[in-house]
Amino acid sequence: MKNQIPCPDCNVSIYFDLNLLLAGRAFSCPRCNASISLHPASQPQLSKAVEGFAELQKLNEKANAASANALGEQ
Repeated sequence: MKNQIPCPDCNVSIYFDLNLLLAGRAFSCPRCNASISLHPASQPQLSKAVEGFAELQKLNEKANAASANALGEQ
């Protein structure tokens, strides 16, 4: 899952993979080489939030499909 965050030093976008960030990988700014990483103590809380977001996406897809079905759309 590709994401981006502004570099805390120079504001250039740092692209990162959320799964790799959760696994402990650090990512560097392409301009100034500043590094971002996830503090190990934050990993459980962020993992739970990511899982919750994925569940919301699934529920939204189901709701959209049910709505389309009820309206006769396909």
